[in-house]
Amino acid sequence: MRNFILSEQIRVPTKFHRCIDIFTPEEQGILKKYRRENFAEKELVYSERRAIGKCPLTPEEVGLILRAMGFGNSTRIYLAAGELFGGDRFMKPFRALFPQLENHNTVLPTQELTGNKQGLVGSAVDYMVCLLSDIFMPTYDGPSNFANNLMGHRLYYGFRTTIQPNRKALAPIFIDRENGKTSGFEEAIRRVMFNSEFGGPHKRVPPKSFYTNSWPECFCQTSPKDPADQCPPDNVVEILNRQLYGEQNVTSEFVS
Repeated sequence: MRNFILSEQIRVPTKFHRCIDIFTPEEQGILKKYRRENFAEKELVYSERRAIGKCPLTPEEVGLILRAMGFGNSTRIYLAAGELFGGDRFMKPFRALFPQLENHNTVLPTQELTGNKQGLVGSAVDYMVCLLSDIFMPTYDGPSNFANNLMGHRLYYGFRTTIQPNRKALAPIFIDRENGKTSGFEEAIRRVMFNSEFGGPHKRVPPKSFYTNSWPECFCQTSPKDPADQCPPDNVVEILNRQLYGEQNVTSEFVS
């Protein structure tokens, strides 16, 4: 049984303030007010933003992705999130797929959370559970220090498995499904998901934050005194795979 983590579903209301069409008129009013008070006026078209991957995944979409990847309903999932905007109606489809769902409210004594008015205890538990989990999956990789720093920390902590959905590639698949085109849905999801990185070593590409991926600075040296500290070449994954399958002369490739 896996310990699987999801990061930051639909928080109030920062993540979806530019993608509001899935909410009720009352909820849309709250999001529009939030946007007016915190951002410059800008015309936003939900369908256009979603089509280019600018909207966070909904809980149901996350559940369908995991099912397509082969995770069954016995998978243990910890949801690292605050209050879910839109309430339980967004979580019902996900919970139907994955009933073994936990969060800091279910794993911490109630008195500890009640006495912590700023929510720091819950946030700390979220971070540590996500850091040490078998798998971590951020559902939104926008301006979130929580998810981005965790991805970097998990790399540094031994290249722990992290699933990063490509929302732009996934968007047309979900849009087709909503329009009744369900043939080949799961296969299309798998093609996208299994063509992505899973937390292995990969060099940071600007403008990616140092905190999200500190490779190679915190993993090796570009001009080491000891050859053992030499940074690996760009094709490090290919070399490691050859080493795994017993090819010779791999060491010389690392230190050349």
